[in-house]
Amino acid sequence: MVSSLFDDEDENLDAEMDAAASMADEAAGGSAEAEELTPRSNPDCTGHEDVEKALLADFNAGRMPHAIIFAGPPGIGKATLAYRLARFLLSQGTESASAGLFGDAALPESLYVAPEHPVFRRVLSGGHADLLTVEREFDEKRGRLKNDISVETVRRIHPFLRKTAAEGGWRVVIVDSAEYLNQSSQNALLKILEEPPKKTVLILTTAQPGGFLPTIRSRCRMMPLSPLGDMQMSQLLDRMAPGLAPAQKAMLTKLAEGSIGRALQFHADDGIALYQDLLKAASTLPELDMLLVHDLAEKFGKFGAERSFDTACGIMTGWCARLARLQARGEPILDVLPGDAEVFQRLAGLYPPQHFIDTWEKLSRFFAQVDSYNLDKRQAIIASFQMFQNPNHPGLAL
Repeated sequence: MVSSLFDDEDENLDAEMDAAASMADEAAGGSAEAEELTPRSNPDCTGHEDVEKALLADFNAGRMPHAIIFAGPPGIGKATLAYRLARFLLSQGTESASAGLFGDAALPESLYVAPEHPVFRRVLSGGHADLLTVEREFDEKRGRLKNDISVETVRRIHPFLRKTAAEGGWRVVIVDSAEYLNQSSQNALLKILEEPPKKTVLILTTAQPGGFLPTIRSRCRMMPLSPLGDMQMSQLLDRMAPGLAPAQKAMLTKLAEGSIGRALQFHADDGIALYQDLLKAASTLPELDMLLVHDLAEKFGKFGAERSFDTACGIMTGWCARLARLQARGEPILDVLPGDAEVFQRLAGLYPPQHFIDTWEKLSRFFAQVDSYNLDKRQAIIASFQMFQNPNHPGLAL
């Protein structure tokens, strides 16, 4: 039987997972306090210095683009950079605050604005008259963010830009997580991009730039942002989640794949233990131990388990992307957590790369559907493992 490929290794896998869990437990008892930072409150931006230099060069040369797309995976600092650029532009005002030796304005050498600066404080409080932020609104009835950025929300941009700048300088619009713009919202935004006012910058952040209308992409400067490096991740974890044991910090860095936001979510949701539970179920493929899957699914039916479900979705889609990428490149499969490489090597021997590509596409659509329609999380986890087993599984057919 094919399942015997995994049966003989159950005890070894359990032992390796227990070892990983014990390393994670070493982090308990840290006395340092985490620094609570949001894109609005973070004065720094780690890992995107090249993009910042390019923006600064454009500004100093007087050719600041009127629309910019910061594109890259979730949690790598796109919104943080957007607010950093917004604060910089808004702090410039109508006249230079300093002059060079011969009376010429000194060119700025950084986008940095100090937290004590009045512009920083007004942006932080949401009270700067020349900054408008467009994002998904909170649905009070459902207790969650709405599924998309509505056309009514985007239409707030037009009257904002028609007004004279309150402080006589730049006006900035940030459209955060712009992948949630629906078709009508994109068309409304396109009309604004066709005739942008002077000294105005629209900044779009997105994890899915391919979802934009081609005419939107053609009117914006696309600036891809790369995942953070291991050293940058380590520095940010020290700052935002101090007290982590070195082993746990290394595991979070591997799991997050260059996304500090994802690493912090894993840490908050006990993502290492969740990863291990999901891996145990995945190790029973291709036959799939449904009792184990059902036991796992019960965890996501409990009240307050929504964030853990989101983390699980990211783990499973990440597996598919990782396996498809490594198989296509012919690269070796290495451990992220102790013992997982052996499981994935076996799966890679059972399924071709196309299996994981198809599964990734199906799971991505499926999890978006679960989120949009607020479907049963327990049944969704069961269906997701069945789709991992067979991408043609119907999921939770609506």
